[in-house]
Amino acid sequence: MTADLPTLLRRDHAEFHRELTLLLDPSATVADLQDGLDGLRLGLIAHAEAEDIVLGPIETSPRLVDAIREVRSSHLAQEKALATLVATRPGTDAWRVHAHYLREIVGFHARHEQAQLMPALRDHAPTFPSLAGLFATERLRQLGMLVPSQPILLPPELRADRDRFAQGSGQFERSEML
Repeated sequence: MTADLPTLLRRDHAEFHRELTLLLDPSATVADLQDGLDGLRLGLIAHAEAEDIVLGPIETSPRLVDAIREVRSSHLAQEKALATLVATRPGTDAWRVHAHYLREIVGFHARHEQAQLMPALRDHAPTFPSLAGLFATERLRQLGMLVPSQPILLPPELRADRDRFAQGSGQFERSEML
């Protein structure tokens, strides 16, 4: 069975809620909080970008224009709250306040989107059945373009090549590239 757009959005929102709840766990280590935050950051950005790209071309009626504008505004508010959380030291009281706030606005957004946007799309978007596939594809494309915040660990042999490259002329010898 294929998922429809409301189901995909509910899954994303439920995952964001779970991740934000984990970020509020007082027993989580700083490393766990940083990993969780990075996953949340990637997911929220990919979700918002995919929605904007998929919904933008179908703003055809006043009801859709208003509903999509509200979704965009909500995503901007989430982005600001996420930026504040990213800039806060993990595990602190301030961290928990910012994580709680972000969880609340993501939850409000999810409820509002299901109550306002989905009915408007069903009523006014002739392409509504195809939006799920477009959203899923675009979300994956967005995730593929994003870079994790955590360092990417290179195997020792690649670190040696990188270091040799950085210390030399900044170029590999042609024989090394073949």
